[in-house]
Amino acid sequence: MKRVWWLLLVVLTLADAWLIANPNLLGKLGFIIFKYHYLRTFPRALLTVVLAVGIVFLIVELLIWLNQRQVFSRKAVAGMLITILALLIVVLIKTALDFQSWAYDHTGHKLKYGAYLLPLILILIVGIGLIRVLRHKPKFSESQRNENLL
Repeated sequence: MKRVWWLLLVVLTLADAWLIANPNLLGKLGFIIFKYHYLRTFPRALLTVVLAVGIVFLIVELLIWLNQRQVFSRKAVAGMLITILALLIVVLIKTALDFQSWAYDHTGHKLKYGAYLLPLILILIVGIGLIRVLRHKPKFSESQRNENLL
């Protein structure tokens, strides 16, 4: 399962970077006008997407690791992941609203789908992390840990 997950993540990241880096003529003009220099070419778009995906992936893995080491309780980590998930859903809604406005509506389908795909990838990462936290069974419950200390 891990290999499939990594392969899916790599393919989605590459596809997203390619979609973002290949807008139509108005989209390319918009990149110049609005100074989106970090999205003009495929390598720059790939770096931007990889940074966003990598940072969210590291945050989720850190929270899972802290939960497994029982630094934070399962409820606390699940609450943090649900909060991140809610924020990413808000980002997806904002992206959808932005790309319905006139300026972004004419940038082409590739850029539009690439812009939608990035928050969806991040939602997928956080959602799978939340499932992993909820499925993880702690070695000791809170009462057992307290009894071992006495």
